[in-house]
Amino acid sequence: MQMKITTRDEERVHTRELWIEGEEKSVSHLMVIEYAMRVGTAVVRMAGIGDVYTSREHRNKGYMRHLYEDTVHYMIAEGYDISMLFGIENFYTKFGYAPGLAVFECKVKTRDAEVAAVNAPSGAYITRPIGKEDMPAVLDLYNASNAMRVCSVVRTIEDFPEFHKGTWYGTPPDTQLWEDANGTLLAYAVWDRYDKAVKVAEVEARDDAFFPTLLSFFAAQAVEKRCEDVQFFMPPDHPFAEYVQRFGAEWTVKYPRHGSGMLRLLNQQPFFEKIVPELERRLALSRSAGYTGTLTFETDLGTLALVINRGSIALAGKAGDGPRLALSQDRLTQLVIGYRSARDLLNDPQVKAHGDVLPLLNVLFPKGTPYIWVADHF
Repeated sequence: MQMKITTRDEERVHTRELWIEGEEKSVSHLMVIEYAMRVGTAVVRMAGIGDVYTSREHRNKGYMRHLYEDTVHYMIAEGYDISMLFGIENFYTKFGYAPGLAVFECKVKTRDAEVAAVNAPSGAYITRPIGKEDMPAVLDLYNASNAMRVCSVVRTIEDFPEFHKGTWYGTPPDTQLWEDANGTLLAYAVWDRYDKAVKVAEVEARDDAFFPTLLSFFAAQAVEKRCEDVQFFMPPDHPFAEYVQRFGAEWTVKYPRHGSGMLRLLNQQPFFEKIVPELERRLALSRSAGYTGTLTFETDLGTLALVINRGSIALAGKAGDGPRLALSQDRLTQLVIGYRSARDLLNDPQVKAHGDVLPLLNVLFPKGTPYIWVADHF
């Protein structure tokens, strides 16, 4: 049976379709969506995968596998540095993807959240739903607040003209912003349009002093809806999440084994070229700022050596004399984005270390909280 794959390009969205002989419609398709993704202060070119679908009558015939294997080659050829998707369990590992994003949910009892009103600053604020004319200021606040959050995407008005969902696909959002009398944006919030729960998808404020006002706002909603608690979908190291915790909080953290938010490296050398300034920044802030030597990675994508000389880092395509790490690209991806600690990685039987790599890995690739806000899920 003859098969062919086509690509339709519409600005930053590229729809790839697999066709078989005798069918008037494609049997499988997916979308490759271009994003700018942060790795600390660095920005890399990320291919987001969405709308993965095979017609019901053509499932379990290997069509999607064929399309996806071809799509990996396509993304590499198109110069994407890394790819991300939100996938079903036990499917995307065969294409080199590995979990890279934990799922965080925080619950605060309504009666406890109400206490925040005591410390809410007094003053007259202008409040209203976020309109399209407000989005430039909202995006400026978002980008400033997430300027170093690994895996967050850089939002532009062309790519993100409005909030189109709440905490899940298909859930419509409610929004609100707070301005002072001069029209300066102080804060904004996005939550689910739902009359039986208060589920908050995103909150940002220009000043932490505004946090009591925000929590009081959600507590009042919960009282009106007769909800026992307020739910926040955000990383635990977010400033507002840390503020909320002082009122008592119950966190649910999920680390999917082979699904949900997953990533894979595509072009190893260009990816590292873009993150070198961030690695140099981390090195400069550490006790290893004067280190001289090499750190080599040997992966299925090739050999890459970081040549370190008193704070500066250059890349080489062959192994150096210093510490070496032999591992698959998916494990390297988990290390680089901070999903797995260096210590945990070195305990992986599929990772082979030569020399004392741990101190340098801890400096260059510290464990963190990689996160992409639900509004950006694709």
